[in-house]
Amino acid sequence: MNKKIIGSFLASVMIASTTTISAFAAMGSGTVVIGTKAFDLTYANDPLNFKEINSAIVDGGMVYVKDFNGKWINNINGLAAEISSIPAVIYKNATQKISFDAADLDAKVTTTINSAAQILAATQAVVKAEISKVQADVDAANASVIALANAEQSKIRADLLSRLNLIKVTNVTTPIVITPTVDVTAPILNSVSLTIGQPVLATKDASGNFKVSLATAKATDMFTDLKLNTSEKATAKITCLGRTKTFTINDAGDVTIPVSELLGSYASAAGISVGTLKGYLGLLGNSITLNATLTDAAGNASTKTIVIAAN
Repeated sequence: MNKKIIGSFLASVMIASTTTISAFAAMGSGTVVIGTKAFDLTYANDPLNFKEINSAIVDGGMVYVKDFNGKWINNINGLAAEISSIPAVIYKNATQKISFDAADLDAKVTTTINSAAQILAATQAVVKAEISKVQADVDAANASVIALANAEQSKIRADLLSRLNLIKVTNVTTPIVITPTVDVTAPILNSVSLTIGQPVLATKDASGNFKVSLATAKATDMFTDLKLNTSEKATAKITCLGRTKTFTINDAGDVTIPVSELLGSYASAAGISVGTLKGYLGLLGNSITLNATLTDAAGNASTKTIVIAAN
């Protein structure tokens, strides 16, 4: 392989001596690439540089030669090589070293291309902001312009920033402030019923107080519980015959209270007969009044009365 490459160098020397080699935007015609190193053919064929060239060959890597038509040739098979196959290299001739990126691009040219792409992107962002006048677009454009940090870009950056400063944002979005809803409504006592064999509904007056009569109930009927329905989950503090107890009303607004919880020793766990209850009511003016205070989770409270009358 060494003999073939050196032979190629020697054959090229005669041509190279009559050809001007350019090495600005790309490596010039009459260049050999050995691995990650590249040499001007005149330099490569100089006996004084033989040791350096031989060392590059020993290091390994593909070998490409750029002919004097500017075409890259694979030195192994003699066929044309795609420019994309040329690796990044350090190019060397008798007077200078130049870094070239892959695909035969001068590193300086690559930087220029990247800079141009940045400028284009920033300019497009500014134009978009000028048209839309949306704050988000202005902010995005400003970030793109600020990113133009190279010295060569400074004037363009200043011009673009001036254009951004002239934009008057017309669709400023006012933040939506959601005010938490404060519960200020007290629970409402919707209905009251006594279970005396079957439900007996109490009558509700205009003030929201209730009254139920035992007039139609049989003396042997058993009064077993009191049912309340309210507008929301709450607690019910009920005072009856000097006793006060608190009960929990469920999410549906319902609670069932055994009579024994209301009347204490006046009733058994099974309840109290209507006849017995009427006997007690006769001693108490023919009725008893239950004071029911409903309180919700927010602390809102309302108090209503429930009158149980003998007649």
